[in-house]
Amino acid sequence: MIEVDDAGNGCPILGEVFAARRMETGEHAAVYIPLPQETTDRTSKEEQIMSLLEKLNMQKDEELLLCRGNTLDGFSHFLKKRGYHVQRGKISEETDQIAEAFFMECLYEIGFPRDLSLSDRAYYEFYQMVKIWYICFYTGKRNLFKSERKGNVKRRGFMHNPVYHFPQVLGMLFYHDQ
Repeated sequence: MIEVDDAGNGCPILGEVFAARRMETGEHAAVYIPLPQETTDRTSKEEQIMSLLEKLNMQKDEELLLCRGNTLDGFSHFLKKRGYHVQRGKISEETDQIAEAFFMECLYEIGFPRDLSLSDRAYYEFYQMVKIWYICFYTGKRNLFKSERKGNVKRRGFMHNPVYHFPQVLGMLFYHDQ
């Protein structure tokens, strides 16, 4: 059986990471799928995730377990149309850690402090820290924010000013760089 998991979907910057792992052997692969504004490559997300399965030489009769999150709904339909046996369910800790570690490496590559990381699966708090770091300390040239548009309407969620809502995080980040 091969498991597929994602990481970074809720993060306000960067694209997503997908990882696949063959449970019997531990063989694995991961791919970073950038935001549309980060690339000119128009390969679909489903095709890029499929490349992971090709790296693992997945056979059509092999079982495939996709994480329950809705980010893989399109990929599930993509596979079912092609005759693959797809299940949805809870992913093992090993596969989850592969996806999370690869996403963290993507963050570190753009300058996020290496001694800050996700802990206890507290995604919401961690992603707020990432957003505040990006707003206050990111020195790269690219705009890495995920689109906050829904149709033609630009959304301004309550996090339009994250420092107001999480002043302690700014202090942690500021004193971290000193």
